[in-house]
Amino acid sequence: MGVEGKLREFIAEYGERACILLKAIYEELSSESGLKLGDFSVKGLRSRLKSWGIEYNPVPLLLKLEKEIGVIETSYRSTTQRWWHVIDRRALENALGECGVSSHNEIGDPRARLLRLQFHVLRPYEILEAFKRIQSRGAVSRGDLEFVRRIAFNELPLLIKIKEEAENLGYNIELREEIEVIEKIVEAAEKVILTGDSEKAGSTWRTHQYALREQNKPYTLTDSS
Repeated sequence: MGVEGKLREFIAEYGERACILLKAIYEELSSESGLKLGDFSVKGLRSRLKSWGIEYNPVPLLLKLEKEIGVIETSYRSTTQRWWHVIDRRALENALGECGVSSHNEIGDPRARLLRLQFHVLRPYEILEAFKRIQSRGAVSRGDLEFVRRIAFNELPLLIKIKEEAENLGYNIELREEIEVIEKIVEAAEKVILTGDSEKAGSTWRTHQYALREQNKPYTLTDSS
């Protein structure tokens, strides 16, 4: 069986995970940023996946693509880095076609293109990264809550509208990435707000308990002489 046939089996076995990984590889392959020791690296791939709100270790699937399928090969490896070279670019592009994803990231339907344009105008990746930074700090400040509330009443309703319209018009495949990012933003916003409310409730409870202790303390007269 040739590389393309093996890639079809790979997609059939791993489904959406396979398609997302292949798309990430293709976009890294097309990227021209920074010093390159191959077509893509583990670090770059993880960073791109994270920007889509996806966090998992892609190495096991990459090794399968290299050792069992033969569509990529290691071009550089050290204790801190690992780079791959795409051997069969045409097979990769055809596999993206199997996933329903254009290798050139193009959408023919003007309505879908408009929804994608509206999506990017709202800077959703920046919003998602900001929410993740807030979560990583643990404690949620008043400023953090105000930032999330502003997004919730301004950009977020517009993003939800884009998601609903994309799904209603049947663009679940063409705009899959955009829909998933919007869902990640909603999830992250909920976590920040719920954490903030929980901390506020805890602070109120502690204040109340302190007031009760002070109120119940025995009153003692002091000798003023």
